[in-house]
Amino acid sequence: MNWIVPRVRNVRRILPYLLYGVLLGGLYGMLHDQISYTISREYFTDFKFHQFRYADFHLPERLYVSIIGFLATWWVGLFSGWFLARMRFNSDDLQTARRDILQGFAIIACCAMGAGILGGVAGYLNYYVFDAQEFLGFEKQFSGTTLKRFAIVGTIHNSGYVGGLAGLIVAVFLLKRKMKQRLSDVDM
Repeated sequence: MNWIVPRVRNVRRILPYLLYGVLLGGLYGMLHDQISYTISREYFTDFKFHQFRYADFHLPERLYVSIIGFLATWWVGLFSGWFLARMRFNSDDLQTARRDILQGFAIIACCAMGAGILGGVAGYLNYYVFDAQEFLGFEKQFSGTTLKRFAIVGTIHNSGYVGGLAGLIVAVFLLKRKMKQRLSDVDM
């Protein structure tokens, strides 16, 4: 329970990592969506632009795509930062805690990127090699190469979120193991 509800003394320590997580998550989303937009413009013009229409300030499309990327992923960084910081700031060794939290963010980012790449490969294989003709009902709106690229980007996006969650789980597991190892080294 102490991972969810912090002790008051730790809130001051945790806040910078929440902000750092928000920035990392948002920047990741901005870059991710720029790459996705390059693969399938229609994924944004016919799907994401409608989903995030409240953020449309009539800016150039690429800038709008960046805003969507930030808005779609900032919360992953916040969530990750919360759990990593809650886990690590139960100790008084601030230097080691900071390093562990940054390593945790790196693990999460690598897992999200890796899963996104695997999702892109899976989407490519599914829609180019195996010639799938359906993708969540969008086949009525698109056809051919446009549908295939749309489906690849959709698969990349979904896989990236799964990778981020898997990365958080891996990071928590590895950091807990490191903490136990440090405690056993001190006891010797």
